[in-house]
Amino acid sequence: MLVSRPWFFRLLFLLALIVCSYGFLKDVSGLPSSWMPNDKLMHGLIFLMLMLLWQLSFYRRVLAGLLLLGIYGGAIELAQHFFTTRFGDWWDFLADLGGLALALLLWQLPLWRRFQQAPAEGTR
Repeated sequence: MLVSRPWFFRLLFLLALIVCSYGFLKDVSGLPSSWMPNDKLMHGLIFLMLMLLWQLSFYRRVLAGLLLLGIYGGAIELAQHFFTTRFGDWWDFLADLGGLALALLLWQLPLWRRFQQAPAEGTR
């Protein structure tokens, strides 16, 4: 039996969150500075992806996703500053929030309408 769609996206969201957390907190002192040409763009795209996965997973809880992922973005920057050899950057946090906002705008496109329907009873 196939897993219902919300559970698939919830698993995907959780895996993405784990991978992103590792990437955000990993020591990058040995990497050349040119390995990521635009750090802010990457932050925005990562949080865009996380928010879209959240919306696919918890279609009626958009405000909760914004709040939780916004707190997550701030917590990552604080953790980088206090617990790693990296430095927290509030511009990164603003890029995170920009990615969340862009996800909300993209969610309004007709492409996502079929995902915005609540799953049938019994598939949750």
